[in-house]
Amino acid sequence: MKCENLQLNLSVYLDDCLTEGERADIENHLPHCPLCRQKLADFQSVRNDLRVLRRPALSNNLLNSIRSRIAQQTQSKKPERVFLESFIKEETLRGWLQMRLMPYSVGTAMSLLLGLTLLWSLLSAANRPSPNTEIARLEPIEKSSILLANSNSSTQNFESNMPDSPSTTMAISHESPSINPKGALAAVTKSLVRGKTEDDEVVVVADVFGSGRAEIAEVVEPSSDRWAIRELEKALQTDPDYAPFVSAKLDNREDKTVRVILKIQRVDVDAH
Repeated sequence: MKCENLQLNLSVYLDDCLTEGERADIENHLPHCPLCRQKLADFQSVRNDLRVLRRPALSNNLLNSIRSRIAQQTQSKKPERVFLESFIKEETLRGWLQMRLMPYSVGTAMSLLLGLTLLWSLLSAANRPSPNTEIARLEPIEKSSILLANSNSSTQNFESNMPDSPSTTMAISHESPSINPKGALAAVTKSLVRGKTEDDEVVVVADVFGSGRAEIAEVVEPSSDRWAIRELEKALQTDPDYAPFVSAKLDNREDKTVRVILKIQRVDVDAH
């Protein structure tokens, strides 16, 4: 079960309002997801804080005013239907059409005509090719500096979602840490790109320690979702069993703090 499918049920899990199947799904998911366990603990803390609060007592004056207002509303008479009678007595149907309906109809028709004319002019201007486009299309192909890839190249079978191994990252940077595919960072990244972030992106600078845990040093580009940075910070500082990065010993790098830049963005790739 994915984290985003259980977000709405976690808040009512402690209230015994879920069915047996929904409770079973959450109980099976909690041992494997530290983020959901932390969120459930936050809900429990909020419940305990709310239980301590006392219910505000209403004053006698306020209670009396409410009761008197309710009594007045229940004893008031129903509104009389005077609109139709005044309409029949004061105006005829022809006069009502000439004074009220006709001006509104003419104004509405003119507004629609003006809007359609403006829309047609905008669409025609957008579809008209510009002179620069025509000049670029007529230039010789030999002057182009674009190289076309061979369709039969061996890169056609490249796996786009293949995880980076330490041997490949060392060719780029000797101190580049590898992401733990079973860690909390990978789980929260999937939750963010499938949640409210959509086309939004998150860019942060983080310090990665030798144990694989990390902490945010600077937020370069925050997300419009105010909970994204908080969830990312929890994922970086989780327990060592779900460390966001591979430890320095397993990653064949020095046991020291390394500063990295994390950029999380949703990219839709067409596989066909």
